[in-house]
Amino acid sequence: MPTTIFSIPGIHCASCAALIKDVSSEFPSIQKVDVDVVTKKVTIDHDETFDLKKWTEEIESIDPKYKISPLP
Repeated sequence: MPTTIFSIPGIHCASCAALIKDVSSEFPSIQKVDVDVVTKKVTIDHDETFDLKKWTEEIESIDPKYKISPLP
């Protein structure tokens, strides 16, 4: 199962983490989401059908400060 890590500098509290997890739960291709508020990183375990573009649009629509950058 692929794992993708993203940086989202706008994350600043537990509510941010909860919102990201809630939106991610609407994507059946995502099996697990970890949000680290301190490092501002989101780790997603997903299958091959994960629609990164759609997920990015959904997360960035929550708050203008949520600009997603995939990490290597």
